Formats: sequence, structure tokens, C-alpha cells
Amino acid sequence: MRVLYNIEKLIGPSPEEKQALESIVKRRLLKKNEHFLHEGDQCESLAFIEKGSVRYYYQLEDRQVCKDFLLENGLICSFGSLFSQEPSSIFIQAMEDTEILEMQYEDVLSLCERYPVWQQLSRIILQEQIVRAEKREGSFLKDLPETRFKALIAGHPTIFKRVPLQYIASYLGITRETLSRYRKRAGK
Repeated sequence: MRVLYNIEKLIGPSPEEKQALESIVKRRLLKKNEHFLHEGDQCESLAFIEKGSVRYYYQLEDRQVCKDFLLENGLICSFGSLFSQEPSSIFIQAMEDTEILEMQYEDVLSLCERYPVWQQLSRIILQEQIVRAEKREGSFLKDLPETRFKALIAGHPTIFKRVPLQYIASYLGITRETLSRYRKRAGK
């Protein structure tokens, strides 16, 4: 499993710690367009993407707004719903057939209580999520849309092969026509 290999490289769990994690992981396949989470549902699990991709989006009256998308090794969950134990305000949907490694939140809490190495991984993941969210918020407040576009293709050069254009445009806060102009100028 690619995700577990990457975790091993990052924090080096002992065989016992690795076995404890593997015991709570359930492999699951999300078919293309299948939802991991619906708005209004309480998030009770989290999952790593082994293969595939998902998008996070809000459903407005007249359109969907893409909040984020994640590819392999990404961690899927609604942290707001998970931590508050309140209904989610977002949808999480597979953009292609997606293999995930899912864990129930209660099992993760127990795992972290028993093994400090998993507390360490949890801190690393939360720190990454907070930094990522702050950068995205800052970019929306400070950067021009074309700057956000350039940053996206610099960080994810193959994004246009994996994510539908309407989702990328929504994520950047622009129209599909504007995205087409940016792509034409950038030769993408």
C-alpha cells in the first residue's frame, strides 16, 4: 500500500505500531461520482487516497463551488464536522474510481492514545492542513486569479489531465472562459 509505505518513510513506526494501524484500516472503492460525505451528514471517518482523486464542494442554489481536490496520499474528511461532531457543510465526491484506506475516527483516537507515533503523525497532518488552508485563504484575499492559476499549475503540473475544467475554474474562482484564456497563454 503506497500510503502506508509513505507513512513508514515519514515517521518509521515499529512493526507493532504498523500492525495496530493496519488493523483499523478498511480498504474501500469509491466509484466515479460516488460521495464519501454528503452535506448534512456527520463525518465519522477519515481516509487516505491510495489511488484516484476527490473533490470537496459546496452546493449553492444555482451552482456548485469547488473548495478543494485531493489526489493520491491525500487525507479525506471534513475536519470541521469530524472535530465538532456536527453535520458537514460540504460534499466530498470521487472524480474517478478511487481506492481509499478508511478509518473510523473513534479507532484513530484509540490508536493515538496507545501509540505516540500515531499522535506524531496526527500532528504532522493537522499542521499541514492548517498551513494549506491558510495559504489558500491568503491567495484568495491577496492574489489575482491568474496568479492563483500559475501557482496551481506550478504545484500540480498534471492537474488538467486529472481534474475536469469546470472544477478547476470553480476552485480558482473564475469562469471556464477565463480559465481557457489562461491555459492558452500558458500553453497548457
